[in-house]
Amino acid sequence: MAAINVESIKQDRIEIRVEDATKGAVVRFIGDIDMEDPSKLLDPFLAKVHSEAIEKKLEVVSADFTKLNFLNSSGIKSIAKWVMKLSTAEHKYKLRFLHDPSISWQATSLQTLTFLVPGAVTVEK
Repeated sequence: MAAINVESIKQDRIEIRVEDATKGAVVRFIGDIDMEDPSKLLDPFLAKVHSEAIEKKLEVVSADFTKLNFLNSSGIKSIAKWVMKLSTAEHKYKLRFLHDPSISWQATSLQTLTFLVPGAVTVEK
């Protein structure tokens, strides 16, 4: 299956890249997202990941947050918007959030996002 065509982001203290994976793709978040309005960066990027996942009929998209040390509340809202897009998508793919439970924002926020669209999101170590 062809890779999804989403260009990586490298800006300030954040890098986000998309890689091929079995039956899908992995979105790797590395660094810190603490800019005032991360939605300007995240919303268009995640919308592109979402539309490519639907177009390519991927089974799963993994979001690897294990190397993302900080994500502010505005950034979490952008992730929530991505999750909510699954509720109306014509092709349903699974979202896997890979996390490091020792990073406090991940331990407290990611599990909560699984309730937005029941059955669509899993949180794994």
